[in-house]
Amino acid sequence: MAHWLSILLLATPLAVNIPTVEEGVRRVQAHLLIDDASSALRDAETLAQQFPDSLEAGSAFVEALAASGMQIQALDEWNRLSLRYPSLLGERHLLEEISWGILKKELGSTQYSVRLAALIGSYLTRDVRALPVLLRMMRDSNAMIRSVAVQMATAYGDAPLKDEIGRMMTEEKVWIVQMEVIRAAGMLKMKTVLPKLQQLVQSEKAMIEERYTAIEALLHITDKIEPEEVARLSRSSRAGLRHFACAIATHFKMEEAKEDMLKLLSDTHPDVRVAALNALGLFYRNTMTKEQLQEVLKNRLEESDSRVAITAAWVAQLVDPALGTPVFQKWLQSNLPENRRLAAAALAATGDRGAALSIEVLKTSTDPYVRANVALGILGQRTEVKLASDCIYEFLMSEKKMWMWDSRLNPLFQILAPSHVRHIDQIPNYPEAIDQMTRLNLVSLLAMVEDPRAVSALKNFLHSRKWQITGVAAATLLQEGDETSLELVRELLEDTDPQIRLQACLVLAMYGKDETVLKDLQGAYAGADFEMKLHILEALGSIGSTASFSFLVGVLREPFPLLRVAGAAALIQGIHR
Repeated sequence: MAHWLSILLLATPLAVNIPTVEEGVRRVQAHLLIDDASSALRDAETLAQQFPDSLEAGSAFVEALAASGMQIQALDEWNRLSLRYPSLLGERHLLEEISWGILKKELGSTQYSVRLAALIGSYLTRDVRALPVLLRMMRDSNAMIRSVAVQMATAYGDAPLKDEIGRMMTEEKVWIVQMEVIRAAGMLKMKTVLPKLQQLVQSEKAMIEERYTAIEALLHITDKIEPEEVARLSRSSRAGLRHFACAIATHFKMEEAKEDMLKLLSDTHPDVRVAALNALGLFYRNTMTKEQLQEVLKNRLEESDSRVAITAAWVAQLVDPALGTPVFQKWLQSNLPENRRLAAAALAATGDRGAALSIEVLKTSTDPYVRANVALGILGQRTEVKLASDCIYEFLMSEKKMWMWDSRLNPLFQILAPSHVRHIDQIPNYPEAIDQMTRLNLVSLLAMVEDPRAVSALKNFLHSRKWQITGVAAATLLQEGDETSLELVRELLEDTDPQIRLQACLVLAMYGKDETVLKDLQGAYAGADFEMKLHILEALGSIGSTASFSFLVGVLREPFPLLRVAGAAALIQGIHR
């Protein structure tokens, strides 16, 4: 009988009599440390019952409830405590634990948008607890989430994350995620993936974007390379490796590789000839006489391959405008619009050496994309600003196609072109998002040169129903103009249209961290639609003010998980600012 009684007693959880608050809190924390949430909750509940007037006991109970996924109960207990102890609102640790509880729970959501929001919120904590979250999301079924998680992993760089990136280098199948994995491997200087990157560089099946990205990653990883190795690569039977040799020689400014680069100007593969011309224009032209350059460029300027001839024209223009101008004029009048746009972007990249021809083209060309590309170069030189601004403004107002920045033909030339971005199932409205950020960039350039029409261009943009502001878009809007663009947006706070005012508040919050718009954003929240509520919460998180904590705690009770996650993420951003 005694034997069975002993077993029964061992099998039945007993309420633990805790002699002091301090000891009880230590017990709860010990359980939480080993991820034993159920035991932590049991002891914390007992502690709160034994010491109902203790702030420490109540706080431990809140933390245990949050860790157990009981967010509503945690908030109820937090509210009860905060009424008795008003200073609790400033207790950031407890608010962070409640927010973490929400994030962890929603990481298991079936909605990818909720998981993505929870991932972002976890990342922003910069806490060690975010590492397992990043690992989990790098294996998520949704490509967009995997892509974002890989980008975030570069900010942490812990060994388990590097191991996962190494696995993805071999196993990831979705192209857009593959590209982020390659970039991440380069940024983290992962020498373990060197063979895979080299394989990509020399593969004839690799897309040009993959090759450029892999080469860039290899250059990040490679601290030093001997001239003999560059010479060996330049003689490889693989075009990708010869291309890599050009990139290395340029990156490290290796004067010893000059002769190898000059030989590659006549390579059988056009990608290699373009890379060798890039090396010549960026570095080796400074080590040669004008006569020598004219000699090595002669055959390349006469090529039928537009990429090679136009890149050669760019080098020639830097050496002697009289040498490059006739070639540019030929390609700017090509029957193929792709050739005209490439020539215009290359001409814009010549700076003051091509300013005279750019102004002539701007006045005479009938191709709006040619005019816009040369106008961008003219704005950069601050010559004929009015003429160039007129062109950009007209382009913004009249051209209805979606746009993109295209650097596939040559990474040195960023071409403003009609969008060919394809829809990606895992990223809603991806082509539209690229188009919007491209347009924002042009608006910011008008603001940078203090064109008064920048305000109307921005209002026209903000009025678009398709426009969805994000932190990235806000940064894109202001990255060129900085304070000038910020003042431009502030003018819109006085606009008669309430939607324009709200959009301006969002931009000022997300980029300018402007606390003066805090009340306006919180006031607009109740009457906003679901999507706008998400943008408002993102903006409040960007400001990160303690004055918004009380409001955000209220958001944690929203019936919609995405809003709760956005509120938790905003709270964490404020806590860590």
